[in-house]
Amino acid sequence: MKLCGKAVAMVWLPVVVLALSSIIAYPQHMAQNSSPGPNRDINAVLAAHDKELLAIADVVGVYVGTMEDGQTLCLKVMLARKNPESERKIPRMIEGYPVVTEITGSVRALGRP
Repeated sequence: MKLCGKAVAMVWLPVVVLALSSIIAYPQHMAQNSSPGPNRDINAVLAAHDKELLAIADVVGVYVGTMEDGQTLCLKVMLARKNPESERKIPRMIEGYPVVTEITGSVRALGRP
């Protein structure tokens, strides 16, 4: 019987360890996948959408920036002036990244130094 008990323990021990590790890892996996996040690099997203954003009236520039927390990446859309109609045309999210508008005024190229 002793040998049989050891054999049972050798079979059940890996099963118990596997079950416990699955229970511990499963909530972490769910937390990672439960919030929709970006699938592509933010620079690729900007390159794919910059022309359509620049085609909106009063948009004078677009760039990669950060939210007020200083860590969360976002797309910044520069507006020449406050214009509710233009702001309505700008999406709040693009491919999982937040889009933030800012009033910068007109932008013009400077002459050569």
